[in-house]
Order: sequence, then structure tokens, then C-alpha cells
Amino acid sequence: MNRRIKLILLISVLAFTFYCLFIQPELLAVSISEKLNFPWGSLVIWFGILAYTLLFQLIIKMPTKYILLKVDKLLRSLELGLALLWLPVSYFISGNLAFAFLNKPIAFKLWIAYTLVILLLPFLLLLLKLFGKSEK
Repeated sequence: MNRRIKLILLISVLAFTFYCLFIQPELLAVSISEKLNFPWGSLVIWFGILAYTLLFQLIIKMPTKYILLKVDKLLRSLELGLALLWLPVSYFISGNLAFAFLNKPIAFKLWIAYTLVILLLPFLLLLLKLFGKSEK
């Protein structure tokens, strides 16, 4: 699959995620499985986080300096791994697939921190790339 098709696909997934979040949030509450208490929103957000991660990895070129390249590869792998594990880790932290943190403020803060790490790592990659350019 060429780069342009990947970009279109990832942007489409992100657009759908934002549509569900801000225009039709009631879609997120539709249950995939009543027995498991698994709402559609958990899956949509997971795909959105994966698309966000992959999009940044696609648009941010790797640095040319060897040491920065090693750090960049490590951060990219870490970010992708964290994004792939977001749904299972979220389930583990909350104890349910609806991610309801009733009377679990520490678990909620841990979940927010985990999600923020995934969302902020691309900016660290961007800074690494910018730092690599300034070192030439």
C-alpha cells in the first residue's frame, strides 16, 4: 500500500472517530455485546488512537543522525506497542470494557496518564526530528 493511500485511510479513521466523539456521541454508547458490557465507543476510540499513532509515524520522517535514529526507533516501537495494548490495558485498569471507573479515582488517573502518554509521544518524536535538524 503506498503512502498516499495509508494517509487517506488513517485520516478517514480519525475523521470517523472525531465524528463519533463530537457530532454523534450517542453512537459510542451502542453496545456490541450486552453480556460483556462492550460499547461501540471503546472500539472506535481504540481504532482512533491506533490511527493517530500510525499517522504521526507516517508523516514524521526519521532523523538522519545515528544516535537520534536509535532513540526514534525505540520511541516509535514503544508508542505503537502502547497504542496496540490500549484496549486490553484499559480493560485491566477499569475492570470492564465500558471503562467505567466508579469509585476508582486512582485507576481513572492511571488510565488518563496511560492514554496521555500515547497521545503525547508523537510530539516527542517531532521534537526529536527538529533537534536532529538543528544539529547539522
